[in-house]
Amino acid sequence: MLEYDSFSYAYKGLYTDCAPVIKAARSFTMLHDRTAKECVLCIHGYAGYPGELVSPAQALYKAGYDVYVPRLPGMGTSGNDFKNTTRFDWMIFITKIIERLKEDYNRINLLAHSMGCLIAVISSFDDYIGKLVLAMPAFSIPSLDKSVLTDALKAGDDYPVHWHSDARYNLHYENAPCDDEILGREYYSHMYPSQLIEMEVLRANALSQFAFLEKPALVLASHSDAVVDYSWTELYPGIAEIRWIEGATHYVFYDIDPECEKQAVAASIEFFRW
Repeated sequence: MLEYDSFSYAYKGLYTDCAPVIKAARSFTMLHDRTAKECVLCIHGYAGYPGELVSPAQALYKAGYDVYVPRLPGMGTSGNDFKNTTRFDWMIFITKIIERLKEDYNRINLLAHSMGCLIAVISSFDDYIGKLVLAMPAFSIPSLDKSVLTDALKAGDDYPVHWHSDARYNLHYENAPCDDEILGREYYSHMYPSQLIEMEVLRANALSQFAFLEKPALVLASHSDAVVDYSWTELYPGIAEIRWIEGATHYVFYDIDPECEKQAVAASIEFFRW
């Protein structure tokens, strides 16, 4: 059963969000009456929010796992909060949650999306971490080359970009898509150069550590992903199983094509159970 959870202990000592949490971005858990031996910690992506991961969370819960879906600091509130966080806030936040989950579970699995995959890989060297599902990992982002980042920094810490909502996406959070326009106004209608730099540092660190990954990992990928590419797979063959979901967008867990979403969720459950 989905319950909203503040995860207040994990925010202590980190950047404190000033704006209220947008409803779609509320952290949540799905826990069984009797604590399962394993849980799955779900990590959303850059400027993302927990509501994006409702579909896999529900399926994991039905498969018998306790599920935790927290909101990264600075995300799901306001663009101003976002600008004031760093990669250390995001990483330490997840580390604190993992430390707390160790008290109740024998093994902690990770399911992550996009930038969340970078955090998952860096976190995976903890002995308690079991398997990883990395959906559309942001190991390579063609649009963010050095010239783009340099130009963005020259333009200031925030400048507008064109964005419009797309009703074709199948959002699953409560009362969807009521919060899409709010999130778009605060996050997707802006480019935040300082935050892109934070993600770029995370990306470089995660990719260097991926070469030494020893945990079972499944990568969900698509050649039609317009945000990331998979050139890195040629450099690191055999480290992770790759499941190609052709036709999927970057936002595979609430994809325009319901069949792609269904494949991604099913592949995740199958991998964790295997």
